[in-house]
Amino acid sequence: MDGLGLTPTQKEIAALVLAVGLLYVFARVGYQQFFGERFTFYNVFHPVRRITARERNFISSFLLPYRQFNDKERKIFLKRFAWFKSKKPFVFYGDIENKEEIKAYVSASAILLTMGMNDFRFERSISRIVIYPDQYYSRIGKSHHIGEYNPNLRILVFSAEDLAKGFSIPNDNRNLGIHEVAHALMFETRKKASWEARRFKVGLIQIKNIFESREFQDTLSKTDYFRDYGMTNFYEFFAVMAENFVESPKQFKSEYSELYDTVKRMFNMELI
Repeated sequence: MDGLGLTPTQKEIAALVLAVGLLYVFARVGYQQFFGERFTFYNVFHPVRRITARERNFISSFLLPYRQFNDKERKIFLKRFAWFKSKKPFVFYGDIENKEEIKAYVSASAILLTMGMNDFRFERSISRIVIYPDQYYSRIGKSHHIGEYNPNLRILVFSAEDLAKGFSIPNDNRNLGIHEVAHALMFETRKKASWEARRFKVGLIQIKNIFESREFQDTLSKTDYFRDYGMTNFYEFFAVMAENFVESPKQFKSEYSELYDTVKRMFNMELI
């Protein structure tokens, strides 16, 4: 026996238990790092459902950029759209009749913003989507909201009425789906080390520096291109800017070329 009073056999058993424990820890960390939520219980029992012709027609009816895509881009969009719509849990509260349409609005928002990226799954930032019929009371914000993103719970919350309204006018720079998904994307890339995540984070720093400069603030005070809500703080400005990038890219590029080029690099795409 040694100082701990263990026999050789007991020491071997203890070493084996320790090895198994370490192996479990490394396997657990590796699983979270490389697979994320891809093999959760929900995903295993919710395979990707094929997109129907009716769904394709509906996407084309409300999503202007989709109509501008070439055939290859449309195939990529639809494949990713099908994955997101099938794999992300949607929770509906109240009387909502057009549930499939609402799912399409959210899924289209997520896939559109990540069309230029390899990673489109929002595995670290979106665990489920909650939908209310219209304006709802947020216990977190202690006020009535039409949409929000909760990074701690990884939840997107929407008013179905306002979500649909965001796509009803394709060029008014007001799109609730794009706005909240942009928030989620900021958190999605926060702790990732991939090249595209780093590129995105570098862009955020550049935009933050531009936004906080006195010269830019003076410029914003003299224009109405970015709606006033974007002046709340940098996070809201980024989400508002994403709406403009999607809905009025030509005007964005014309009036704020430096800012536009930064956003274009971050998303690795251009919708003009």
